[in-house]
Amino acid sequence: MTQQIRSLLPPGGFSNLVGHYVAALDVGLAYVREAAGAAGDTATACRALQAVGELESRWVHEAVGSVPTPPAPESDADVEPWLGWLDAVRTISIMVLRPLQDRDLERLIHVPNDDGPARTLKRVLAELLYLQGRAAGTL
Repeated sequence: MTQQIRSLLPPGGFSNLVGHYVAALDVGLAYVREAAGAAGDTATACRALQAVGELESRWVHEAVGSVPTPPAPESDADVEPWLGWLDAVRTISIMVLRPLQDRDLERLIHVPNDDGPARTLKRVLAELLYLQGRAAGTL
């Protein structure tokens, strides 16, 4: 892997369990980035990056933090703007998650555009990690 990955130790400024989820999401995003860079079909890679970023922004930015997300790139001709956008999405996610404590992981969250029951924040973060892995696997 060409990108340096953080260990699964909690990054600075995070409570223990929240930090572990953030570190795991960073690892998952690194795999998505690598898969998108190696993908032969640029448009497909851009759509996968868009799906990952939009999901994270809806679930973390909107449902947890009630904060706006930077606008996504307009074109799917080049992967680099999408990778930069994903970095911006993750930066905002980190700002939303940093003040949370481990007990906040049990807070119930209603995910936008989902008619299912509320999920715990822990489940939302675990599902994001799973869906990042699926996105990387499809590229």
